[in-house]
Amino acid sequence: MRLRLTPRRPTFARLALAGLCAGGLALGPRPLTAADRMTIRGNYYREASTRILAPEVILTKDLPDERFTLGAGYMLDAVSSASIAAGAAAVTGGDRVFTEMRHQSTVSAASKLGDNRLAAFFRYSTESDYRSRVGGFAYARDVLQRSGTVSASYSLNYDRVYWIRANIRDLRRWTSTGDDNLLQLHYLNLGYAHALHRTLLGGVNVEAIFAFGPQDNPYRKVLNGLDESHPLKRQRLAPSVYLRWAIPKAHLVIEPRYRYYADDWGIRAHAIDTRFHFRVFRHLLLRLRYRYYTQSAAFFWRDDGVYLPEEVYRTADPKMSAFHSHTPGGQIAFELDPVATRVPALHFLRGASIEATYNHVFQTTRFGDARLGAIAFSMPF
Repeated sequence: MRLRLTPRRPTFARLALAGLCAGGLALGPRPLTAADRMTIRGNYYREASTRILAPEVILTKDLPDERFTLGAGYMLDAVSSASIAAGAAAVTGGDRVFTEMRHQSTVSAASKLGDNRLAAFFRYSTESDYRSRVGGFAYARDVLQRSGTVSASYSLNYDRVYWIRANIRDLRRWTSTGDDNLLQLHYLNLGYAHALHRTLLGGVNVEAIFAFGPQDNPYRKVLNGLDESHPLKRQRLAPSVYLRWAIPKAHLVIEPRYRYYADDWGIRAHAIDTRFHFRVFRHLLLRLRYRYYTQSAAFFWRDDGVYLPEEVYRTADPKMSAFHSHTPGGQIAFELDPVATRVPALHFLRGASIEATYNHVFQTTRFGDARLGAIAFSMPF
């Protein structure tokens, strides 16, 4: 019996890794820089019964300058997981490790036209029992004599969900409680940022997500052996606010954030995330962060894990339970200009940088604590 983390409703593990990876369009297009660049990154996630290794490479090219930029990326997502972590011990008779591979390719384009910034992307990923296509675009415009920026982004996931029967490569459509294995996810983000002072920036974002299709795990069962079954529809809303306060004399930027989350599955969540950015030396940067997260349980969650056969919705997903987490972390980045200047043979490293990131998640779900890390090398070409 094989087990997936989830049928690519983004799992906690992959969402956490996404926070370490290059961001995409979720918060709107970022300011463009006039540099062709290559970034190589290794991402790592580890909890009690799951390990994810996700190396990736990203290339960006200005054509002919920063007013138009093309990008391409590839990531290999290797997941090793033990079935007992998601409640399958009753079926398998014990903890059993399997590994699956996900291949992800992304192409993107961005342009800057005066005060306007536009971007678009398409991403395709595939694994043994899942096919995902994601496309999106983003727009941002400076307003009020460039003291403010409005932004909007939209993306659509168009995914096909399957399950492998008895681990013999017999691929079947997973329809859950519906009649189709298509999962569609619409994501909309609206934002506004404003310079409140010459050293203080404030912003607000509103995220809306609508998903329709199978959103449960075809391999996971509740304690009395019934299949997991989630609602086919899920609507989510998440407003957030943030500040960025620069203290030039201390070479410090303080960035507090608050995000509220609510969905029609009954989950309500609060997240407080504060980051401290230090420029320790001219070419050495340090970031410290702490995040606190707490949520209520979905309306169909049962603490004892036992459901009656006539109950339509059932879950063994710990992320549907009430829980909280604490996440301290840090990042260190070193700009390689001093090395390129002092060693003539390494002049090609001018503008390059290396960085390392680590976050530790202390959480109260049965998955236990999690460790997230990334190492990246970026250089112009």
